[in-house]
This record gives sequence, structure tokens and C-alpha cells, in this order.
Amino acid sequence: MKITLVRVVWLLMAVLVVGSGIYAFLPVPVLVDTAPVSRGAMEVTVSEEGRTRIREVYQVSAPVAGKLLRSSLEEGDYVELGETVVVTIQPGDPTLLDLRTRQELEATVAAAEAAVALAEAQVLRAQSELRFAQSEFERAETLSENENLTVSQSELERAQMTVEMHAAEVASARANLELKRQELASARARLSGPEVVRTLDETAEQCCVRVYAPVSGQVLEVHTESEQYIAAGTPVMEIGDPRDLEIVVDHL
Repeated sequence: MKITLVRVVWLLMAVLVVGSGIYAFLPVPVLVDTAPVSRGAMEVTVSEEGRTRIREVYQVSAPVAGKLLRSSLEEGDYVELGETVVVTIQPGDPTLLDLRTRQELEATVAAAEAAVALAEAQVLRAQSELRFAQSEFERAETLSENENLTVSQSELERAQMTVEMHAAEVASARANLELKRQELASARARLSGPEVVRTLDETAEQCCVRVYAPVSGQVLEVHTESEQYIAAGTPVMEIGDPRDLEIVVDHL
């Protein structure tokens, strides 16, 4: 048989195709990492983004309503527990009084003044009755010591009891007078409006309400810097210790 060039070419192509198919199905070696086997603790590491924050943050609020004075503290300033004044609140001015309210309060003051005068008169009356009872008791006591005059023991005891009763009435009248004076002072205080000149010394201990630092640390945030009137419970600033940190990371 005569072998032509064309047959040789086709034969080579067939061998190439069959060889390629066989090579494609041959197993491919897998690359692996090798290491010597040893005993030890198993460690698993998770890498995630997180943030740091102060563990305990203290929010300082206004304990009473009033005028918040401007504080010299700024964010980052150090404060000492129970030593540093962080908030100073001054009592607010009284509200304006309309004509009707003022007239009612003036009438209340006048009535309180009359009640004080009446209580003073009651004290004078009780004191006079006490002095008379004391003189009666002294007279009865003198008569009981005289042998020629006879005063019964019951009369002497009755005179002593009368003195004690009038002494109690004097004490009661004085207490009632003090009560009426306090009611008069209260009525006059309600009559005071913002037009009354207030002479408060800010350096005095009783001028303002002072709030001290609840913890040693730094001022983290100042909510209210300017001087203004605030209500009770209004947040003023936040304080914390930057050395007491914790890490917060969200894991799936």
C-alpha cells in the first residue's frame, strides 16, 4: 500500500487529538502546605474594624431651674471628684405681676398686718391676766402664812393653777404672734416682682446652687456654654475618665 502525504498528516492529527484528550483526563497533582505535626493550643484570629469609647460617661444636669452662669470649663479640662465646681445656677427673678394679682397680694399683706396687730394685742392681754393671777397667788400665799387668817389649801392650789393656765395662754399667744409675723413675711415676699433690686453676692455660699464633679476625669462635651435660664433636668455637660476605655466591635 502506498502511503501518501495526506494520510500521514491526518494520522498525525488523529494522534494529537487522542493524546490531548487523554492528557486532559489525567489527574492533576494538588499543591499543599506541609508542616510537622505537634501538640499545642489552637488559636483563631478575627480581624474586624471597631471603635474605642469611655466605659462610664457621667452626664451632669441642672438640679433646679434658674439662671445658669457661664462656666470656665472647656472640653478636655480635668475635674476632681467633689472638688471642682462644674455647674453654677443662680435663682431666677420673680415673674411680673399684673394689676389684679398685685391688688390681691396687697390685700393679703394688709390682712396679715392686721392679724399681727391682733396677735400682739392678745399677747398683751394674756400677759396682763398672768400678772393679775400671779398677784392673786402671792396674796393667797401671804394669807396662808398668817396664823390669824385662814386660807384653805384648795384655794391656794386653785390660785397656783390659775397662774399656770395664764402662763400657758401667754406662751400660746406668743406662738400665734410669731405665726402671724411669718405669714406677713410670706405675703410680702409674694408681692415682690422683678423690679425689686436684688443684691446677691455671687461669692457667698447661699447665693447659688453649685454642682460638683461626680467623678474625676475630663470634660468630654459641654452642652450649654452661654449664660441662660434653664429648666430642672437640663443636660449641661458630660464627664468621663479617658483612661477607662473599652473596645466595641460588631461581629456577625
